[in-house]
Amino acid sequence: MDNGLIVKDLVAGKGNSPKPGDACTVHYSLYYKGDEIESSRESSGLAASPIGFQFGVTEGVGSVIPAIALGVADMKVGGVRRITAPPELAFGKRGRQGGRVPPGATVDFDVQLLSVKRAGTNPITRQGSGSEAKTGFLDLF
Repeated sequence: MDNGLIVKDLVAGKGNSPKPGDACTVHYSLYYKGDEIESSRESSGLAASPIGFQFGVTEGVGSVIPAIALGVADMKVGGVRRITAPPELAFGKRGRQGGRVPPGATVDFDVQLLSVKRAGTNPITRQGSGSEAKTGFLDLF
C-alpha cells in the first residue's frame, strides 16, 4: 500500500468483509523481529480471548490502531492475514510492551477475522460486552 503497510493473505476467508460501523472480532499475534510479543490466544494463562473493535472508528472507544484497521479492510470472515506495519501505523515513537517493541519499530501482526456483525443488526449487544470480545483494544496497543 502507499502508506507502507504490507498485507499478505495466509488463509482466504469466505464470509463477510467489514464495512464502516460493523463490529469486528479478531484474534491477533504481535511479532517483532520474528519473536511473538503478545497474542490474544494466550491471555496470561486464561482462556483465549478475541478482541473486538468497530470498523471505521479511528479514535476513542471501539477504535483500533491504524495497522489493524487498514489491514482488515477487505478481509473476509475466516481469513488470516499477515500485516507488516511501519511505525507510524503501529506504535510510533512510544513503542510497546515495556521496551520489547522499541520506538520506531516495524512490526508484524497475524490477524484472523472471526466475525463481522453488521452495524445496527443487534441494538441490545454493545461492543465488548459478554464473553465474545474484550473491551479496550486500544489498551492493548
